[in-house]
Amino acid sequence: MIKKITAAIFIFAGSLSFAQSSKEVKVKELIQVVGVSKLAVQGVKQFISTFKENYKEVPDAFWNDFLKEVSSEEFSNLYVPIYSKYYTESELDELIRFYKTPLGQKIITNTPLIMKESAEVGRDFGQKLGMKLAEKLGEQKGYQSPPPPMPSKDQ
Repeated sequence: MIKKITAAIFIFAGSLSFAQSSKEVKVKELIQVVGVSKLAVQGVKQFISTFKENYKEVPDAFWNDFLKEVSSEEFSNLYVPIYSKYYTESELDELIRFYKTPLGQKIITNTPLIMKESAEVGRDFGQKLGMKLAEKLGEQKGYQSPPPPMPSKDQ
């Protein structure tokens, strides 16, 4: 009897680890299809380019060697627990199928562009809203309106 229970526990535990590794494989596939890890590596490259500007005496070989230490696989491994937390295996299957379609690929391509334009529109809207608020405060008795904030040169 004990041997049967032990065998059942091993089979159950083995199936759990297989299910987890199956889900992990699916998360990694989704991350690859969507290009999340590639974007993260690009972010690191931009981050390093800032350092390169501040450390001009450091040779390019140093930066190239440092970049070799950063891989999309490393980012995938960081993201697996996060995606696993929010998506079931069947949802991952559906997402992978969707992002492999032409519409899914279009969303992947256009999302960064949409986010950039949305940020610009949001910034402009925020500036106009701030000016309107300052104007309204100035109309109220007892409130002094400070000048609206000036946009920085980076914006």
